Amino acid sequence: MACYPRVPYPAMSGLNEQMIGWTRVGNLPAIAVLLDSADSADLPTYGDTPLHIAINNNHSDIARFLISRGFDVNQKGCEWYGAVCLPPLHLAGMANSPELIDLLLDAGADASQDDVSADGFCCTQLGQLGEDGRPHTAFMTAAYWGCEAAVQRFIDRLQPAGRIAAGEWPDAVIAASLFRHPKTLACLLRHYPAPGVPQDVLDRALADAALNQEHDTYHGMEPRLPEVSWQAGIQVFRLLLDHGARPNSFPPVSIYRSSNGNPPEPIILPTIDTSMGMDMIQMLLDHGVELPDCPAARGEEGKGMSLFARAVRNGHPDIVRFFFDRGGVDINEQIPPTWNWSGGTPLHIAAGNGRLETVQSLLNHGADPLATDPNGWLPLHRACEGRHFEVIELLWPLSEAVSSDLANHRTADGTTAFHLANCWQSSVYEEEAEVEVVSLRLLHLFKQKGADLSSLDRSGRSLLHHTLPRNQENHRWFCRLIEEGAQLRPNAHGQTELHLAVSFIHRYRACVDFLLAHGAGKDINTQDNKGRTPLYMYIETHCHNPASQIGGHIRGEHIELLLRAGADPDIRAASGQSARELATSKGFIYDVEIGSVASDAGGSK
Repeated sequence: MACYPRVPYPAMSGLNEQMIGWTRVGNLPAIAVLLDSADSADLPTYGDTPLHIAINNNHSDIARFLISRGFDVNQKGCEWYGAVCLPPLHLAGMANSPELIDLLLDAGADASQDDVSADGFCCTQLGQLGEDGRPHTAFMTAAYWGCEAAVQRFIDRLQPAGRIAAGEWPDAVIAASLFRHPKTLACLLRHYPAPGVPQDVLDRALADAALNQEHDTYHGMEPRLPEVSWQAGIQVFRLLLDHGARPNSFPPVSIYRSSNGNPPEPIILPTIDTSMGMDMIQMLLDHGVELPDCPAARGEEGKGMSLFARAVRNGHPDIVRFFFDRGGVDINEQIPPTWNWSGGTPLHIAAGNGRLETVQSLLNHGADPLATDPNGWLPLHRACEGRHFEVIELLWPLSEAVSSDLANHRTADGTTAFHLANCWQSSVYEEEAEVEVVSLRLLHLFKQKGADLSSLDRSGRSLLHHTLPRNQENHRWFCRLIEEGAQLRPNAHGQTELHLAVSFIHRYRACVDFLLAHGAGKDINTQDNKGRTPLYMYIETHCHNPASQIGGHIRGEHIELLLRAGADPDIRAASGQSARELATSKGFIYDVEIGSVASDAGGSK
């Protein structure tokens, strides 16, 4: 039997949608047939056309054919989320295709077109550009994406005729620097119009390169591997410094970032933050960068933090060693809290990051393992929060002076080292099997240290409350925690595991069955802080519709399961209603005397 290709567009599609579908799959004959049968008035005049799709999919033969059939090379198409703002030449630049660029320019594409829609939406700007930001031409867009071949072709075709505006060059250089595209940057620096790159552009590009804005979630610019980005950053730094960029200047904030009213910060700060070694820092030192003792950071995150503390936060041993060896270090410096950091010492930072070598070095040089942050957390607590087993083992004996029962000791904010370690974490994915391995190692460590495995954390929940199984994959881990010694108990709201499990019994009944088989029957009539029993909770969290017995609807078999386990339907909650009365108010009636369940034929509520 003959096998025909699947039609690449939905039923009832118009001419443009049909052509776009065939363009995506590269079927030129099908496109030609459609065009031959169409009136020229049917060609789209707004939004995406087959020409845009051909460029996006690098079908140069189809693009050439469409242009020959009258498709507009300057008609703007849609960006990723639907705004009509991207001309074909921008797409060719983003595709890094000199062939498509030549094709479009030869057909009359306007290289000065920007990426702004009719209603003012700028594709590259996205409302994120700084005060000096501006829409992008195709040349600037190619630089933004690091498309070296496209940038070179634009220069070859446009620059001799003066068709790259003077204002495009600085933004192109800064974009290539910020996103760490060394080959594109080298091309731009090599061809920059006389008399060369202005000093302020070089300075700004260097400051932006240190920031390492090497991905863009809106545009789908995925982050590269850190090692790849790091090596690219070294090359970009070298290029800019060799061309005279000054590391001690304070240029305005990047055009791709908002200053939020903050002043420029010393370049050494973001360089320390993003470095994976001393290379970039050493380059700055070789060019005379100044190292202030406690520089002001642009935002709240690094305010009041010394260069040494920032180096510890980075964690690379060579960087930590360099800033320690400079001298004048306060090994127990108190770093003020910020919106995402509760404060503490460099040892808190190193412990939280799991940097065993740095933690040991700080301790060797006098770091205080008993220092606390404003929440009363020791460095040990930071290590527990990060689940860094080796660091926990190192710091534990040094922290026991705080309490003879360190595993259960509550800090000022009500947490314990045991709870911070999140020993309840597991994963159903094979590639994340290490999560469960670490959890078990930590659980055994805390058992050895005398932790109460059934204690409530500051949210009022125990390990078992966190791990109540909602599917078969999680059930095994829940059982394992019980085997390890975790016991059933109410949470801070007085709700037992049975209270919680009945709320999702319609999705996973096996959890309720397991609890009843392992002693939860004794809690069958336990009332929570609002006087609700598990039976009352079940009825309250489910609706009733006689015509439906699926999803979150009250089901007779579930009611009967709880009744047979000893549930009393006449215990009144704080609301004044009993479970029986609540069920009746929802239109569900059961006969307790004979243990049978019946559904009222009346309506639902």
